[in-house]
Amino acid sequence: MDDLTAMLAEARDIQGLAMIDTVRIDRSTGRHQDRETGKETEGWERVWEGEARLPRADAVGRVVVTGETITPAQPVVLIPWHVAGVRPDDRVTCVESVSPAMVGRILWVTDASPRTFQSAVHLTCREVR
Repeated sequence: MDDLTAMLAEARDIQGLAMIDTVRIDRSTGRHQDRETGKETEGWERVWEGEARLPRADAVGRVVVTGETITPAQPVVLIPWHVAGVRPDDRVTCVESVSPAMVGRILWVTDASPRTFQSAVHLTCREVR
């Protein structure tokens, strides 16, 4: 193992140790008619669920741009380096956290671009859909 490969493996191990929250990532399957209620609901399919590191909830302000409410901050959720398939507009839900107030927090992925020498997948998000 050369030095660069060893350093990357160590960085991935360190990132993994800091991922103490659990998130679920879902993708919309579109609007569907609920046969029991007759109401239209949005369907979801699971993309991935597992350990993550969530940013602090500091995106308190909201801004309306062209009729859409957005948060000015761009929180970044970190998930393990090997997770693939997450795309913009996927929903990230905190399902378990050492900080109880984080449970239920929902973020929306805006970018999941890969990086060179990636030690974790960085999901750039927004808080309001």
